[in-house]
Amino acid sequence: MKVDVRETGAWEKVLTIEVPAEELDADYQAVIDDYRKKAVLPGFRKGKVPRTVLEAQFGHTLEHEVLERAVKRSYESAIRETQLEPVTFPAIEKISFEKGKPLTFEAKLEVRPSVVPKNYEGLELPSRETAVADEAIDKALEDLRQRAADWVDVDRPASATEAVVVDYVRLNAKGKPIRKSEQNDALIELGAEGLLTEFRENLVGKKAGDNINFVVAYPETFGNEELRGRTATFSVQVKGVRERRVKELDDQFAADVAGMRDLGELRARIRLNLEGEARIRLEREQEDALVEQLIEKNPFALPEGMIQEYLDELIQRLKREGQELSEEDTARFRSEYRPMAERRIKRDLLLDALVRVENVVVEETEVDEALRGAAEGELNPPETERLLRTAAQRDRARAHLAERKALAVLREKARPKSLIVTP
Repeated sequence: MKVDVRETGAWEKVLTIEVPAEELDADYQAVIDDYRKKAVLPGFRKGKVPRTVLEAQFGHTLEHEVLERAVKRSYESAIRETQLEPVTFPAIEKISFEKGKPLTFEAKLEVRPSVVPKNYEGLELPSRETAVADEAIDKALEDLRQRAADWVDVDRPASATEAVVVDYVRLNAKGKPIRKSEQNDALIELGAEGLLTEFRENLVGKKAGDNINFVVAYPETFGNEELRGRTATFSVQVKGVRERRVKELDDQFAADVAGMRDLGELRARIRLNLEGEARIRLEREQEDALVEQLIEKNPFALPEGMIQEYLDELIQRLKREGQELSEEDTARFRSEYRPMAERRIKRDLLLDALVRVENVVVEETEVDEALRGAAEGELNPPETERLLRTAAQRDRARAHLAERKALAVLREKARPKSLIVTP
């Protein structure tokens, strides 16, 4: 087989492939043998149909299958021979196929960019203070205090800051309960953000024992597809009213809610957690800044097929999550998210290239440790062992660890930027 490669774009290649006639003869015989095994023709036993009869009966189809088989096999062989990494399916063109002569055709494809990162030493590493102000500790304590509040039964009509316990059911057009739409002992916080207006307006002022019906108009953006943009009638029985009572912020609160000795220990733990979160945020900001500089210092064009494939995957993910996208929505999504897709692809390509250039090695023991850590508390020991033996999981873990090491290389070779002080 002969293969000629020529470049027609930044990452576009055209392979001109010639398949010898004798290989086509072998393909033709293989197809004939397949047909002979399956063909059922009057006057012949299965598997005994002569070649001349098969050619007379299926001539054009036989040639089409020979062509498909030869093109597929020779294209795959050419890719291995040339060591190209296609990112799109090939466009097969200019086919010359005649019995007794070599097959020739062109395969146009886009290939994975071959990137060699440069100028990645001495990138600016931004920094800022990660200490946590006392005001942030106070706010975190108050948030915890609010989350730990108790709902206590009271014997009075509900105010807008309280909650009601209700049984409810949706009604059909005839006023009959809709099967499987009932809910018992539901707690509805009347001051909750996101509560539909009709629920708040109809339940404020109600007390235990009240029964009411009211209509709810659901917005077009409502999460439940069954109710989105529609109206529904509810029959609600109020079973109780509850008042929200917030605990005192003292040593007893620290012990009951957080298992700490006293309020001082709780404050110290919150400070430690917030400072850890601040350091993680800073690390992410630093990595983003380093990657942005790496991309800026290594400009290169991307194959259009890589960009479109990335956007296709994002769109399919949205659809799997239940989002409905019109053609107009899809076109707008592609336009808006294209810069993000290009950045992400360039980031991955450059970091992958950096792994090779810097001879980054991920040991199998590191892969084991990462997978065990991910499985801890989630899987039992037999499931963890199966996870450790799964090739796909190991490949993903290995790629993630290699990326982390590549980012560490950038960090080690970077130069600190002037301190940014958080207001």
